Amino acid sequence: MSSHATPLSERALALLRAEGPLAVHADKLMLFGRFVGAWDAEVVFYGEDGKEVFRQPGEWSFSWALDGRAIQDVLIYPNAEAGLSAAVGERRIGTTLRHYDAKADHWRVVWLGATTGFLAVLTGRPVGGEIHIEGPDPEGHLLRWMFTAITEDSFLWRGLLSKDGGATWRVTQEMPCRRRGAQGTTRA
Repeated sequence: MSSHATPLSERALALLRAEGPLAVHADKLMLFGRFVGAWDAEVVFYGEDGKEVFRQPGEWSFSWALDGRAIQDVLIYPNAEAGLSAAVGERRIGTTLRHYDAKADHWRVVWLGATTGFLAVLTGRPVGGEIHIEGPDPEGHLLRWMFTAITEDSFLWRGLLSKDGGATWRVTQEMPCRRRGAQGTTRA
């Protein structure tokens, strides 16, 4: 192997990355493409009674992938700056792959919570100024994940669950996020 070649162990990662959106669908790809970069997140979970049961700072990083046809993210919490253990095996980590389906004019979204093994395959679309991602969880209940209050430097992500076919929804998780380096963002 030449000294200039990518090590085989890093080859898949090098092939996964892309510099930007695929030109033919660039406008549609910017629905999620606007999030490319690193974000500080406050990860909050709520119990069945609506009361907060967990809060921890995290990092959510988005990048172009698969020749610019998709957006992939990695969410970890706690983040390294939190002063809590963010060591491999101790932190929570997961990834989402978002692919724009031009024929159906919607997004296919796959989330894998690597720590918990939670896998969801959902469909996303813009709804007004928000993004709604919906589909079943592994138990067949309905999920609705939403990007709301979106600005250039911030957004609120909300996770909702319905156990009655969509008649009622409860908030299970929220993540207010601020772009790293944006006004008011603190970094260690």
